[in-house]
Amino acid sequence: MKTYNHRNDIYYPLKHFQLGHLDNLSTASQYWMVYENFLNRVAPGSSVLDWGCGDGHFSYFLLSKGFNTYSFNVNKEDSYNPDGCKLESFLSSEFQDSFKYKIATQGPVYLPYDDETFDAVVSVGVLEHVRQEGGNELESLKEIHRVLKKGGLFLCYHLPNKYSWIEALARRIPSKHHHPYLFTKKDIYRLNQNAGLMVEELKGYAVLPRNELSHLPDSIKNNLWFVNFYNFSDRLLYSIFPMFFQNYYFLSRKPK
Repeated sequence: MKTYNHRNDIYYPLKHFQLGHLDNLSTASQYWMVYENFLNRVAPGSSVLDWGCGDGHFSYFLLSKGFNTYSFNVNKEDSYNPDGCKLESFLSSEFQDSFKYKIATQGPVYLPYDDETFDAVVSVGVLEHVRQEGGNELESLKEIHRVLKKGGLFLCYHLPNKYSWIEALARRIPSKHHHPYLFTKKDIYRLNQNAGLMVEELKGYAVLPRNELSHLPDSIKNNLWFVNFYNFSDRLLYSIFPMFFQNYYFLSRKPK
């Protein structure tokens, strides 16, 4: 299995854009598993929709790896991305016509693409927010089913777990960010089944808090030894406490 240097390929090129979650190694490394997982499951050159691309960081990853990338946001800006697609100008300059970006014009659910357009659709911290934007998860998954080719993949990352200890604690701290909508395994299977998608893989990850690491001194949060130790500890704790992780990852497929 091929390995990649995500630190050099993704982190360093985007570091100076101050994207928050990507401005230090400790928080940026939460995406390394996502990158690796995606590259091992989607063939190079595939047509991919970055659904809810946010600031554009995952679109950069896709474009830099040679995927035929389409980037989509429901709004020009929102509470999570007040600057909208912050990398829009950079991606347009760096990849020119290969960067294909659209913003919704017909509500929070409809995707402005033809039936059976994409080999894969990816959601990185998006599905859990659709109700906040006026949509709902099932209708969005049905729309994703529509634009996927037969046999196409939907890969969903950072879907918050209902039994996360981090979420439970955050809800008890005034002004602390937490997700208003949380999910169980049963929810994931039900939503996919009702949308016509078949779940092929479902896993949990991230037991330790991640975003809080941004408050550490630079000498710690950007120390590669610390980052590797923290990530190893996170994986180890998941093997010991498999119920209380923060996020789900799942892969589902549109039947052929």
